[in-house]
Amino acid sequence: MPIKSTFPSMVVGVFLGTFLSSILWYLLSGASMSHDETERESQKSSEPLYWVAPMDDSYRRDKPGKSPMGMDLVPVYAEVKDSSDMAHGGAGVVMISPQVQQNMGVKTEKVRVGALSPRIKVAGAVTYDEDEIMHIHPRVEGWIETLHIKSQGEEVKAGQPLYTLYSPELVNAQEEYLLALKRNDKRLIDGAEQRLNALALNERLIDDLKKNKRISQTVTFNAPQSGVVEALAIREGFFVQPGTTIMSIAKIKRVWVQAEVPSTYA
Repeated sequence: MPIKSTFPSMVVGVFLGTFLSSILWYLLSGASMSHDETERESQKSSEPLYWVAPMDDSYRRDKPGKSPMGMDLVPVYAEVKDSSDMAHGGAGVVMISPQVQQNMGVKTEKVRVGALSPRIKVAGAVTYDEDEIMHIHPRVEGWIETLHIKSQGEEVKAGQPLYTLYSPELVNAQEEYLLALKRNDKRLIDGAEQRLNALALNERLIDDLKKNKRISQTVTFNAPQSGVVEALAIREGFFVQPGTTIMSIAKIKRVWVQAEVPSTYA
């Protein structure tokens, strides 16, 4: 009787032990497989997609090497899912070694409120505002009879005489205007007057010509603006033509300061 009562208990114990062992083996093998898959995925994500030049993203290679500038190529890794891994690379993320960062002079600093650049003292010069400089050119060929401006740096006022020019072309233009007035032909008068204006004759001279009917052998040209003579390239008796720069007049209400800043401060 004791043997019969013990045998069923032993059978149940063996069956239960086998069942629990099977469940334990399944769980352990599943965990091992999950760990292996995770490790394989980690190894896969840690493999670089390609190598790229630190200074030129368009220079890419499928293996390590040197860039055209002689720098080591850096790896670019596949996309990572964990945000904590972004520091170790991702799609389009270039990993730069500390040695390359040092060669490139990469520096980081915490953001703070302050001046963008230190105060520096450099040599400079006060010059004319180049946007306000007017260059004086004749519109006809001729000879400078009188130069009313004698030196560079002289101050002039708008309307002040600058130079007196003798030009056969100006004489002919005046003769055509008087002939048109004599014929009393409005079309010819308008055309001749427009030509005098195109040659930069002032309204006072045209009115005097119309009133007195007397041709001026020389014509005086006045300053178009007030300022300082920035350049004076002629003297009395010079032959000039439309391509000649007689002088330049610069306004002085606003000036420029040109400073020479060393490259170390740029």
